[in-house]
Amino acid sequence: MKKDPAKRHLGEVWQTLAGPPVVSLTGGFAMKKVWHRGSENGWYLTIRENGHRRQLLLVKGPNTREFRKKAEELAIAELATRKVDDCPSNPSWLLVHHVLDGFLKHSLEEHEPKTHDWYKGFFDTFEPKYGKLRVVQLKKQHVMAWVTARGFNDTSANRAIGALKRAFAWAVEEEHISRSPIDHLRKPRTVVRDRVLTPEERQLILASIRDAQFRDYVSALSLTGCRPGEVVCVTRDDVDLEQGIWVLRKHKTVKKTGKPRIIYLCPDALALTKRLIAQHTDGPLFRNTRGRPWTKNAVRLRFTKLRKLHPELKGVVAYTYRSSFATDALEQGVPDATVATLMGHTNTNTLHRFYARLSHKVEHLKEAAAKAIPPAKDAAPPDTAP
Repeated sequence: MKKDPAKRHLGEVWQTLAGPPVVSLTGGFAMKKVWHRGSENGWYLTIRENGHRRQLLLVKGPNTREFRKKAEELAIAELATRKVDDCPSNPSWLLVHHVLDGFLKHSLEEHEPKTHDWYKGFFDTFEPKYGKLRVVQLKKQHVMAWVTARGFNDTSANRAIGALKRAFAWAVEEEHISRSPIDHLRKPRTVVRDRVLTPEERQLILASIRDAQFRDYVSALSLTGCRPGEVVCVTRDDVDLEQGIWVLRKHKTVKKTGKPRIIYLCPDALALTKRLIAQHTDGPLFRNTRGRPWTKNAVRLRFTKLRKLHPELKGVVAYTYRSSFATDALEQGVPDATVATLMGHTNTNTLHRFYARLSHKVEHLKEAAAKAIPPAKDAAPPDTAP
């Protein structure tokens, strides 16, 4: 019989009943893992009955794997004679790092490498201080102390807390624990970047970039509305010049949609693509001055320098081009369903929630308001009859 991969993630910790969950029983019973008493040379099971602890001898024998397995089987048989409550408690022996490490192994198999690394980046700073806490001891105050110590803003705190909550939710889904100790913890609202580029700002940015490599990268962001990470990943094999599209088979939402991400190229974007294909016959099309693919940190630093050089560009990051693309398209009268498709969304909810910034287009909205009011009919002459 194939071993359950979810249990395999926690290694020795999750061997069938080698560390069984605490089980609450009707009448106030609770069970911990089986354990060996050397002085009695026997395996025991501890239960709690109406507030009193009881130690049940399961089998006499040495502290070996063979007898441990036998004790576990007897423990299961013992529990089978009792009616298990619908609200079991969490294992008292389980540590926080068991859950986090197990989830990371699950993530390594099920998620993209970038997603796994994203989770790991948060857990690597949480585990050193709180990893040895028992799950039953983990409190809101521990998580909030970590968030404060790290100096996270609201957006980063939202993501950090979300990463922890996801790990414990996974443990609940896989029935390693009965409930998450931080399920009730609320995340702060993320700060939505409320920024749209003007034509003048676009020209200023391009004029301030000295190297052609970064200028090409920024131009691609502006012309396609892609996620910054998508532009970085485009290779010669992803390009269909005949249809004028990029086809990304590995992308952010591939597991959700099950479909490739298709990026439709306008004439300028297609001309840029053809030029880069002539320069790079294989590998990524968009590369830095050293011929290497752009990294997330390198792009971040370049935009940081641009904001320092031009303070009026405050708030401008790589993703600003994506929200600007969506807003400009809507202003030009492109239907929102079409814009959502161009952005790679399955519906219009994400478009309007995170990217559309028509509130910045004052003149456009004033014109729309004028169109929304039907023209007044000529007033009838007043009745002058006596």
